[in-house]
Amino acid sequence: MNRIVLWALLMTTTMLAAQTQIATTPPPPQSARQALLEMFLGQGPDHLKRHLPEITKKAFAKIESGANPSFLTEVEGIGMQARAGGGNLQTMETGPVLLVSDQPQTREKFEVTVERDDLIGDEDEIDLSFQMSRNGKPGALPFLPRLTFIMRMESGVWRLNEASVLARMPLADPDFLKDLVGQIEEKQQRTNEFTATFSIRAIVAAETAYHTKHPGYTCSLSELATVRSEGSGERPRMPIDSDLAKGTKQGYVFALTGCDPLHYKIAAEPATPSAGHRAFCADESGVLKFSKNGKASTCLSSGQNFGEDSGEVSAGFSVD
Repeated sequence: MNRIVLWALLMTTTMLAAQTQIATTPPPPQSARQALLEMFLGQGPDHLKRHLPEITKKAFAKIESGANPSFLTEVEGIGMQARAGGGNLQTMETGPVLLVSDQPQTREKFEVTVERDDLIGDEDEIDLSFQMSRNGKPGALPFLPRLTFIMRMESGVWRLNEASVLARMPLADPDFLKDLVGQIEEKQQRTNEFTATFSIRAIVAAETAYHTKHPGYTCSLSELATVRSEGSGERPRMPIDSDLAKGTKQGYVFALTGCDPLHYKIAAEPATPSAGHRAFCADESGVLKFSKNGKASTCLSSGQNFGEDSGEVSAGFSVD
């Protein structure tokens, strides 16, 4: 019996000693790569300043009176945007990939790749590059940046001592040029389409103002350009400029039809296939519509309300 009690006491003591050792074992030291991730994506207090050299923090304290310098605010903003981007964000503390962001809605994938991680003593030099893909196919970035971070150990903490950016453009690479031109054209088309919808709104506002002073609506854009708001004598908040008064504006052609005392129709169609993808239209109801085939006739006959499968959240608009 005594042997059993002694054995039980021995086992209990051994287990308690093991648990105490585990509890008192400090966590492994943070790597330079982990420190870099914490700088950009950390959410704790001073997660960014913690990894700056002491001399840097003292210098910033003098010129900023305790406020974050502008570049620190921008770095923190990058982290906030990455976390709030609506996609799946993953970070890897080891391996060739540092960060992956998937955007299911746009089917885009953005990766930050570790090209080099050279640890020598208390200094670690890390090179990062960026890749982007759409629908599983590689996409070109306007520039191909490469970031180099030099981290040094100071008082037991990895701190950012130097950062450099190298951007290159392979102007002789046909694939890069094709993707780059495609992205620029796509951006321009979105801008043209936005301008077209704004111009349609301006015309509707002008027609409404015109109708308050005349027995009907007008099919003259140049006449609408001279309309003044009732009472104030001022032009509407969305006036028609000289380009729109001539029927063309930023890649789109505008036309008023069917004007009588009670009705009118306004339509905007891309001047060329590369100017935009969609046509836009409206009538006296003030409801903005669009057609995906870029034809004004389709928009007027069977257009969808703006906001239905169009990427915008607006089925119509009101005119003050």
